Amino acid sequence: AVVSTQNTGEIKIEQARMLDQPSRGGKGWRELANELGYQYEIKGRAGGDEAHLVSPTVSLLNRWQFTNTATVENLLKSLHSIERSDCACLLEAKYNVILIECLTTV
Repeated sequence: AVVSTQNTGEIKIEQARMLDQPSRGGKGWRELANELGYQYEIKGRAGGDEAHLVSPTVSLLNRWQFTNTATVENLLKSLHSIERSDCACLLEAKYNVILIECLTTV
């Protein structure tokens, strides 16, 4: 399934809640960006006049959704790779997709 712009706003907000400020020692949006192949930092809440209004996770997912690798499955694999099965399970429930990795980590 390709990640579309329809009905993804709610899921992005949920992902942002979990990845923008990861728990202590947890992996967040920077690790996800690296896993998705981004070698630069997405501007987020630090710096700029309106940067405090922009979630770095939402910004990352907005850019990534227009790439040729933007599929739910690839996002799930990336989330599992950075050990964020909590975020992966949220997507699995939304898109009715289950990866073997989620079954073994939940």
